[in-house]
Amino acid sequence: MPKSRASNNPPKGDKGVMRHMGLAATLAAGIGGGAWLGSLWDNASGHDPQWATALCAMLGLAASLTVVFQDIKR
Repeated sequence: MPKSRASNNPPKGDKGVMRHMGLAATLAAGIGGGAWLGSLWDNASGHDPQWATALCAMLGLAASLTVVFQDIKR
C-alpha cells in the first residue's frame, strides 16, 4: 500500500480561512476607524448627541462592505 503524503500547502481558491479572516479584519478596521474618527469629530465640535460617531461608523461600514463585495466577486 502506498504511503499518503500530507500537504503543507494552504488550501487554494475561496476556501482558505485566511481569506475570510482578512475580510473580517477589513470590516472591523472600516467600522472601527470610522467610529474613531467620528468620536474625534464629536469631541472637537462638542456635539451633545454623538451623531458624527454614528455617521462615520456607517460610512466606514459602507466603504468596507464595498471592498468585501468586490473581493468576493473575484
